[in-house]
Amino acid sequence: MTRYETILNLGDDFIKLMGKNLIPVHVLDWKVYYEAYLKEAEILCKKYGRPKKTRAAGIVADDYKISERNMFYIISFMEGS
Repeated sequence: MTRYETILNLGDDFIKLMGKNLIPVHVLDWKVYYEAYLKEAEILCKKYGRPKKTRAAGIVADDYKISERNMFYIISFMEGS
């Protein structure tokens, strides 16, 4: 199970844990960025017929005004276990 799946499984408890300072608030931002990346990757896959993960990461990084390197770190974090 990836970290992203774990966060999803927490549901409302995720927000409660952030409120108790057990989970850093920036993880919520990362969740939003990662979900935008997944959506963009799916759109590009349908358009080109194959995954365009690097392009998707770049588009999301531009949209949210973060560096591509940071976006790749977020993807790695969320897909890790």
